[in-house]
Amino acid sequence: MGGIHPYGWMEPTKDMQLIPLTDLFGIGEVRNSLRMRYTYSNTRRAVLLAIAAAGALALQGGGATAQQAEAPPDTILTVVPAPGAMPVHFTDADLADLPQHSFQTSTIWTVGVPEFSGPSLASVLAAAGMEDSVRQIRLTALNDYAVLIDIEQIEEDVPIIANRMNGATFSVRDKGPLWVVFPFDAAPRYRAETIFAISVWQLRHIEAL
Repeated sequence: MGGIHPYGWMEPTKDMQLIPLTDLFGIGEVRNSLRMRYTYSNTRRAVLLAIAAAGALALQGGGATAQQAEAPPDTILTVVPAPGAMPVHFTDADLADLPQHSFQTSTIWTVGVPEFSGPSLASVLAAAGMEDSVRQIRLTALNDYAVLIDIEQIEEDVPIIANRMNGATFSVRDKGPLWVVFPFDAAPRYRAETIFAISVWQLRHIEAL
């Protein structure tokens, strides 16, 4: 009687007769079985190699994307013009190159009637290449305060992304360096709670939804 092998099959003894596989199944069946095993092994190896190669390409592609999406050190605003699109980074000089608008207005957060100037939000979105199909955007501040704006709320020249107050840049402490500002004194519609809520100061990021 043979002993039981650790892997579960019985070890033969001298009293047991070994029968060749060719006697049981025929030489053709054995060859076909071996050929199928060889083919399956090679196919599986090819699939695994293809998966590994695809994974390597994906990693390389991810690295390239991350490198392209990296913001320059002097970036002041990042805009994602469409869902899944590459971000567009603006410096203060980039914003200054856009058409500028200015107006004087009081606000519920400041003293007096300061002058605000900067490009319109609409012109910044256009410069970033925002698609016409976008119906809503998200504005995010440095402290991660975020608010949604419907495109219908954005006029050609209003609001502006103010990067100057009284002709000078203004710091984070003074709600800068970027502030979404409406001409609150110009019309009652600009003095609504919904408008106050989207007047984001310390603006850092705009994303199309």
